Amino acid sequence: MAFYGIGEIIARLTHAPLPASVIGLALTLIALHRRWIKPGQLREGAHALLGRMLLFFVPAVPVLIEHREFAGILGVRLLLVVAIGTVLVMAVTGMVVQIVAGADD
Repeated sequence: MAFYGIGEIIARLTHAPLPASVIGLALTLIALHRRWIKPGQLREGAHALLGRMLLFFVPAVPVLIEHREFAGILGVRLLLVVAIGTVLVMAVTGMVVQIVAGADD
């Protein structure tokens, strides 16, 4: 959360075209790469967020209920895009984890 907060400050002060979360992620990666922080220091927070990942998708449900026009063919397309996107993100994340875990050995 500290890196996100710093990213928020940087984004507001510089009017950067990047969201604060992306800046915070870049700062986290730099800190990990330079070994200012260790992966173990992030582990507890990462596990907590992963355990509650479903909550990140819940806000989209009321929007779909409110806009019934998504229920038709557009809804099927939207559902298909979300499903494919989710599978791709999970697959790429899994591959990156395996690569990083292999580098630690």
